[in-house]
Amino acid sequence: MVRVVPLTDEEKMSIVSGLRSSVPATKLVTLRKLQEIAEVRPEALIYLDTYDKVTLNEIITLLNQIIEYDPDEILRREAMITLEKVKKALGTKFSTFVPLCTSCNSPIDLGWNFCTNCGAEIKSMKFEEEIAKCPNCNNYISDSWKHCAHCGAKLKEEEEAVLRCPNCKRPIQPEWIICPYCGYRLKRKP
Repeated sequence: MVRVVPLTDEEKMSIVSGLRSSVPATKLVTLRKLQEIAEVRPEALIYLDTYDKVTLNEIITLLNQIIEYDPDEILRREAMITLEKVKKALGTKFSTFVPLCTSCNSPIDLGWNFCTNCGAEIKSMKFEEEIAKCPNCNNYISDSWKHCAHCGAKLKEEEEAVLRCPNCKRPIQPEWIICPYCGYRLKRKP
């Protein structure tokens, strides 16, 4: 069993602010630090993906922005290397399974009842990847669905409303006085 040491709020804030920095040296140091985390502590990124998707998505978005828009070629190259190492650390998150019709090999949608190319019934197909089925109608369903597209059965409970900072819109805890991400004062000291 691997002992997971998650990124601290300070580390997360340092990475995000470093990637946003206008100073090339700061960006480069941050990219190298992120590469090191991806290589040495990949479980920290997996933990981040599980418990703080907002920060992970922000890091990936900032890496893509550096790759596409930064004028410094070295930073663009380092950002590409960093993004690949982050993707490798996260594993299969970045590979998408597209189901194919077992009769004609055309891409299909799990919300369909029949293949639009050959008319084969999707419910009776067997796929290489394990795909969940609706407990009510036994049709294939997507993990992201809240209701079955075939019978309308409720698949997931609504998620609780997440408390967010009014300034940066990041998730916050109700007991926090100051947002650790942007420094916004959330409430006055008692």
